[in-house]
Amino acid sequence: MPWFRLTVSHQTRLDSQQAWDFLNDVANLERMTPPEMRFKFLGDPLKPLSLGSILVYSIRPLPLYKTLWVSEISAFEPPNRFCDTQLKGPYGSWIHEHRILKNQNSEGCTIADDIYFELPLGILGTLVYHLYVRRALSKAFAFRRKQLDLLIQNEANLDYQFTLKPLNA
Repeated sequence: MPWFRLTVSHQTRLDSQQAWDFLNDVANLERMTPPEMRFKFLGDPLKPLSLGSILVYSIRPLPLYKTLWVSEISAFEPPNRFCDTQLKGPYGSWIHEHRILKNQNSEGCTIADDIYFELPLGILGTLVYHLYVRRALSKAFAFRRKQLDLLIQNEANLDYQFTLKPLNA
């Protein structure tokens, strides 16, 4: 089964600590997920994230398919980076690194996401990727961008980049 890499960078006017605080508030994850995915965090939203934290969500990644997504915070380096790794969920594997980078030539910071994933079900998973997953991820991150801009009162014309491609073997 092929692995895929999704990269997103989103320039903001937030300073690094504000961006860190925003990303580490699990309530914001629900706010930044498209409503049709019916994302619901099932843990204690007031418990701070730390290395080894286990996060449990209910999510509908495909129409008519609801599942639990369990992930572990596998790296935690405040206020620069953290990673969540799927332990159980809709993907064969999912490793999501969140980084906060200071902008060199302007105020604020860039929120960067680097996600490596593979789908289950072999060739059928690859077919589902081409028929649905690629567009669904693009749509989910476009929604996330709009919500993030709205929630942090960001300017819409700041740089945003999204790429999704198979990894070469």
